[in-house]
Amino acid sequence: MPDLITKFTQIIKRPCGSEVRIVATAMFGLGLHQSVDIFVHKRENKNAPWQLCNDKPCQGWKSMSREDYIKHGRSEMLNTVSPGEIMKTIQMIGQPMSCLQ
Repeated sequence: MPDLITKFTQIIKRPCGSEVRIVATAMFGLGLHQSVDIFVHKRENKNAPWQLCNDKPCQGWKSMSREDYIKHGRSEMLNTVSPGEIMKTIQMIGQPMSCLQ
């Protein structure tokens, strides 16, 4: 059985010089059901310290219109990275280590 990836970090450099880091980690709960934990960090440039992005939506997001939610209600994490960037990182969990070569 090949070694599988249980933690994967993706760093994305933005055109403005800032960077984001997405970290996906395999977690196991009761009954050993696997889930994936996600953390997103950002920094203004490569010399700045990393800052953890909040994953909680804005208060009152449930009563916002769709347009207001997209503009003002999303969590800091979803304003920093796209769902596609998150999914690309999550998909690496469970893959064989040999796919990294």
